[in-house]
This record gives sequence, C-alpha cells and structure tokens, in this order.
Amino acid sequence: MRGGYVSDLISDVLANATKGVLWVTHQTHQNTVAAASLRELAGIVLANGREPEEDTLQKAQAENVALLASNLPAFELVGRLYGLGLRAGSK
Repeated sequence: MRGGYVSDLISDVLANATKGVLWVTHQTHQNTVAAASLRELAGIVLANGREPEEDTLQKAQAENVALLASNLPAFELVGRLYGLGLRAGSK
C-alpha cells in the first residue's frame, strides 16, 4: 500500500488519488468500485458504519477490488491510519 486518500467525491479521487492507495469514503454505490479499479487503488474503506450495496459487493468481487468497512467516523479512522504510518497518497 502506498498511502491513503479520503474523499466522497469520485471526480476528486479520479483526479488526485494515486495508484496503490487506500481510499476512505462514505460512498456505498458501485461507482466507487469502478473508480478504484480505474485508478488501481489498493482498496476502499467505508467509514462510519456504512455498508456496501449488494451490487457494490458484486462489482468489487468481479473487479477484484478490496472492500472494507469500519464503524469509526472517517476523521478518527484516518487519524488511526496515519498513526500507523499511512501517509497521503495524492499527486
């Protein structure tokens, strides 16, 4: 993993997230998987107890995109990841 990126805007992720980063978001729809696949991200973490929609799970499996979930708020989740050594992964 090459770092992390947090955003709820797919256009932002497409423009700024770099290959191999872990993406933290609240978005649960399948377009997130398409964006992660296109940018070759390490995976997606859904924050704040969000659960992926069924079609999102199916697309993640089909595209081989890691899809994780956390009950932590995004701010705390990113803080913990930073504390573990994960740094920004944008252009």
